[in-house]
Amino acid sequence: MPTGLFPSDPAKRRAILILQQHDVEKCFYEQGAAKALLDDEVHILQLPARPEGEISTALQNILDAGLARQGTMLVQSPYDPDTYEEASLAPQRYALAKHMLFSTFCMRLGAKEVIVDQVDLRTKTGKATLDVKGERLGSSAQLTVENEELEKFRAQMNLRDEFTGGPPDLGGAEQLLRRTGLWADSGMRSLLEMRSDGSNQLLTRKLVLSLSNDAKSNLKVVGRLKIPAFIKLSAEYDRVVHEKYDFTVTVIVRF
Repeated sequence: MPTGLFPSDPAKRRAILILQQHDVEKCFYEQGAAKALLDDEVHILQLPARPEGEISTALQNILDAGLARQGTMLVQSPYDPDTYEEASLAPQRYALAKHMLFSTFCMRLGAKEVIVDQVDLRTKTGKATLDVKGERLGSSAQLTVENEELEKFRAQMNLRDEFTGGPPDLGGAEQLLRRTGLWADSGMRSLLEMRSDGSNQLLTRKLVLSLSNDAKSNLKVVGRLKIPAFIKLSAEYDRVVHEKYDFTVTVIVRF
């Protein structure tokens, strides 16, 4: 069970479980508890957090965001290894972050408009679709949970961004992809390549963008842990982490 100094290596803190000292001690004498939390990609942050010397950016971010609370499970952002969200909020928050990064990327490519046409949510138990133009949910009564989650998600989204437009900043756009780990997104890479062609510039692109794939590997780290019964996490933790929410958007980009 990795405790002690806060890891400088982001790969050793893809998930962080925050516990009081007495719960950490209990893990060592409760049969199997410490072994259940043994994972090379998980760090146990013991409270009260009293860092010695210079505090890492990641730990400072956790403290400043008020996330250092007993029984909190944090998931590392796929776009910034020093940023974290509570596990129960991570699927939605990181999907929103991807959408905002995509809009920023299009702005750097010289876009005039980024318009969300449709939003979809898939879980293991069902699917819900929001036709943004008609502001209408296209789903059945059995998908109430998905509908509610999709409505909450949509309420936090910018459905239309408008820019003045202009020549693409190809270097800035590529830098954003590499800095955030989004170079692996083939749809975004394709936009960059097509805007690089000065002789026959792309004017409009409609594409389906996955907002959840990037966060899945870090969420899997959390999902494979066997949390001892005496550690109480939020009521939403199990449902959200194990349900596997998958948000996608259909967007129209105009240059």
